[in-house]
Order: sequence, then C-alpha cells, then structure tokens
Amino acid sequence: MIDEATLAQMNGKYVCPPDAGPAWRAAMEYGFDMSLIEASLKLTPEQRLAEHQQTIDFMIELQESGKAHGAE
Repeated sequence: MIDEATLAQMNGKYVCPPDAGPAWRAAMEYGFDMSLIEASLKLTPEQRLAEHQQTIDFMIELQESGKAHGAE
C-alpha cells in the first residue's frame, strides 16, 4: 500500500518535510521547487560539479551552434 506522501510525490505534488524550518517553508510558499533543491543535496559535491559542467558545456554548444547558423 502506498502512503499519501508517496502518492502525492508520484503525482507531482511536493510534500514539505515535517522538520523543515521557516526559511525552507517560506521558499516553498514563494514558489521555489524545493524538490530540485532536495535532489541536488542528495548528490555529492563532485556530482553537483559534474552536472554544472555538463550544463556549461551544453550552453557553449548552443551558443556556438547559433553563431554557425547566423544567430547573434
């Protein structure tokens, strides 16, 4: 049997951790996707740096592609 919190997460609804502090709750209420923060915090620093580098490499590739096709 799936509990309510798991079901809500499967349906895309974020479930705030019961021990979340006021800043966490304020960010969530403001509209930040705290599930992305939680996912990032589960990674090691090395994994976060590798993801960051992949994003930078992709952005450079897009920029170069745009220049090659006449976009500025």
